[in-house]
Amino acid sequence: MPVPYRLITIFGCAALLAACGDNAGQSSQASKAQSRAEPTAALAPAFTEAVVKREEIAQPVVGTGSIYAVKTTDLGPSVDGIIQEIYVKVGDQVRKGQALFKTRDVDARFAVQEVERQLALAKAQADNARSEMRRQSQLKSGGWVSTSRMDTISTNARVTDAQVGVWEARLAAARQVLNDTTVRAPYDGVITRRDADEGKFMATRIPGGGAGGGGGGVVQIMYIATVAAIVQVPEAYLPAVTVGVPVTLRIDSLDREFKSTVTVVNHRLDLATRSVEVRIALPNQDLAIRPGLFVRAEFAAKPRPVLVVDRNAIFGPDGAHYAFRLENGIVRKVSLSARAVTQDRMELLTNVPEGTRLLMGAGIEALKDGDLLPGLGPKESARIKTEG
Repeated sequence: MPVPYRLITIFGCAALLAACGDNAGQSSQASKAQSRAEPTAALAPAFTEAVVKREEIAQPVVGTGSIYAVKTTDLGPSVDGIIQEIYVKVGDQVRKGQALFKTRDVDARFAVQEVERQLALAKAQADNARSEMRRQSQLKSGGWVSTSRMDTISTNARVTDAQVGVWEARLAAARQVLNDTTVRAPYDGVITRRDADEGKFMATRIPGGGAGGGGGGVVQIMYIATVAAIVQVPEAYLPAVTVGVPVTLRIDSLDREFKSTVTVVNHRLDLATRSVEVRIALPNQDLAIRPGLFVRAEFAAKPRPVLVVDRNAIFGPDGAHYAFRLENGIVRKVSLSARAVTQDRMELLTNVPEGTRLLMGAGIEALKDGDLLPGLGPKESARIKTEG
């Protein structure tokens, strides 16, 4: 009977192994089910919502630019000729009417002398014609001169008087040419450039005063007792920058700040930079502020109503900002335009109305439009904490 006993023992072991296998399988399935459930709960992040609010913001507007002279003039000769003498050098301060340089005036002086002689001759002829007319008038009263003769004498007197007027006008023109050989400062200022030396022939018929296309004048003068800071301001801030708005100007090279107000806001917009030119007048009696210096301007803009939100709810680079909002447990990605107004708040410029709730939280940038929040259904999403 040993054989049947062995068969029973084998079958018994097999049955025992099968039972153990069933128990092991059920255990494994339960473990897998639990492992699938546990990550869902573990992945549920601590998201919060930031509410878009309307607030009054007095954000300073900042722009950069350069210092310019109020007036700049390149002075060339007023008459053709050789530059005879230059009385000033670069850096000189000059007063209005002060002589700056002179063109050789020999021909102009001769022309004046010639016209003076012609005028003297015309006056003598006019005096003679008037005397003759008086004599003939006396004779005519006695019947000794005909009417036609008297008409001729009277006409000759008027002609000589007219010739005197012509030569007087020519003398005034000749004297003006002589006076123009000396070029004088049109206003108080400083000499900032010298483009010619004595001995150079310069003609007025070529723009800039140069002969044969050379030169840009003899000297340049600038009025800098008052200077202008010309600053570029982005068009988005244009409503906040108006004439009269206080502004602080910072010139780093002088390590100084200056207070002033906006003088002019240009009506023309630069299409390339989308900015507008703003001018600020700046007194400069000590002439310490020089044209060309770099300047930064901070405008004390008036408070304005804006839509703001926590900056942690805004993602993406400038020009491609976006945010997320929750709609019935589904994530919706919103493209928008925004800019920083403080260290922790962003101003929303487009596409987001007041009261909108935007999502914040670690790892939220990885979400896509249409995603379900991990571990949250529609009911659970309603319990997300809101940050005011």
